[in-house]
Amino acid sequence: MKIRNLTLVFIVLFIGLAIAASAQVKEISEPLLGVELDGDDFRITISQKGGTFKHSFRFDVRKSGEEQFVTVVRISRDECKMVPQREVLTFTAEEIGIDANKPVVITNSFLGYEFGADMRRNELEKKAEAPAKSEPAAPANLKEKAADVFKKIGSD
Repeated sequence: MKIRNLTLVFIVLFIGLAIAASAQVKEISEPLLGVELDGDDFRITISQKGGTFKHSFRFDVRKSGEEQFVTVVRISRDECKMVPQREVLTFTAEEIGIDANKPVVITNSFLGYEFGADMRRNELEKKAEAPAKSEPAAPANLKEKAADVFKKIGSD
């Protein structure tokens, strides 16, 4: 009976890990439509399709002397199918981890319209998901080897 229960626990754990791995999003630097720092309020304008919330983002802050470098990182994908719309999200300086009285440099890219930001986000997500390019495989047969030789001769 104990072996059966232990096997069941491992199966459930394996399925849970597989689901979590498939739902994992490659975190990307969010293309922004605008940023405003007003007192302690830090507002970002983003493009969203209905499934983006404050908790969809993380802020990476790097401090160098007086300057604070902030990158807005999307940590959950917007899977909704609506037409992209502007959305302004407000955070406090404390939530982000910055001092509003010191210079802030935003490292994200900026776009002027919703569709452009949505397309740029999709490009960044595809790049993050794409496997690294490896070296081309060695020719498998004589015909491929001959083609490689002729290519090398032609390039010389």
